[in-house]
Amino acid sequence: MRFSLTIIDTNVMIPFLNGSPEAVNKVHEVSSVNSQVVITVITAYELLKGAQLSSKPEDNLKDVKEAISNMQVLDLSPEACEEASSIFCGLKKSGKMISEFDILIAAIAKTNGESILTRDQHFKSIKGINLIKW
Repeated sequence: MRFSLTIIDTNVMIPFLNGSPEAVNKVHEVSSVNSQVVITVITAYELLKGAQLSSKPEDNLKDVKEAISNMQVLDLSPEACEEASSIFCGLKKSGKMISEFDILIAAIAKTNGESILTRDQHFKSIKGINLIKW
């Protein structure tokens, strides 16, 4: 049996780190069905940036760094960059543009053949991605 990876999107990681019971339950549910939860380097950046901008940067940075150190972080490979450029062009042509950070997360997921746990609807505009809704 293949042990797959599920990429946790930033909009799920934030409530998870804040201890939201719904987010914690969803992440545990996903990880209990033969899936390891991971984040991308994009989400790591977004979490660190948010922690530094918060009202308690020292405390939040400590918490975010600890969480990141306990998770696998998927990098942005040259193949993912190529996939991201294709996704960007396709979305631009169709008039369904989304944020470039989300394009990069989608490209990392696509090139690794992994799912994304997200609250965002706009990932639906990208073909070939398995989405897990929360």
